[in-house]
Amino acid sequence: MNVQVAGTGKLGHWLLLASLIIGTSVLGFAQAEPAPPPPPGPEGMGMHASGMNVFFHHEEIGEGHKVVTGAPMTAVIETTRNTTLADGNTISTDLQSTVYRDSQGRVRREVPFQFVTPTTGATKGTMIVIMDPVAGYRYVLNPATKTARQMLLHPRKPAGAAEGEPPARPADPNATTESLGTKTILGLQATGTRMTHILPAGEIGNAKPIVVVTERWESNDLQIPLSVTHNDPMMGVMTTTVTSVNRAEPPASMFQVPSDYKVETGKPGDIMYMPKP
Repeated sequence: MNVQVAGTGKLGHWLLLASLIIGTSVLGFAQAEPAPPPPPGPEGMGMHASGMNVFFHHEEIGEGHKVVTGAPMTAVIETTRNTTLADGNTISTDLQSTVYRDSQGRVRREVPFQFVTPTTGATKGTMIVIMDPVAGYRYVLNPATKTARQMLLHPRKPAGAAEGEPPARPADPNATTESLGTKTILGLQATGTRMTHILPAGEIGNAKPIVVVTERWESNDLQIPLSVTHNDPMMGVMTTTVTSVNRAEPPASMFQVPSDYKVETGKPGDIMYMPKP
């Protein structure tokens, strides 16, 4: 994955981190029936800043309130994005990442990246994210500096808030979902859905309606999407596919911060800071 950011500093650093965390997020694990994609916005599907165009999907691997246990695996994921510019020029990028899940529902995601700035040039590396619902924390590991940023896996609920699943989103009159039936992928039965979201003319200054379509095939057994194609005229076409699955139990050490890493929890005001319970 190539990420270009004009300028450096804290903003550029966290924009990079955000792009790495969501690099494989179109394969959301442990989610209930997915809501149709919302329009671009702070909590929506896309962001464009300082020359960086990053795709956001509502789901995060291992971030769902429902934890999948008893289904260990190691999955190799390939993500491609193709964009056609107004002058007919095309941009194509691809990314291969690996996701591990153990029987307790802990998830580890390894995402390679290439970070490019005008002053530092290209920097390659790997970002590692560990979701540990057993301990209740998320860790973002930086192998280059041997540091781990620790955060609460889910923000604390407001006083009096009910436990369990988050409240359902209100129905979107501009979104529809249709069934695509079932088929076999990698030897696994998968159920398909097509979600269509129409952004009405004038919503964001658009002269005509914008149609965003997401096709998703999810494994009934592993409860993970095996293939997701997201077609957004503003962002291009992103396809995320699981290319291989190993259902053996990953080593427990994969879900632990190495002993030689420095664990940081941040401080109030830090964009990644999360207070302890």
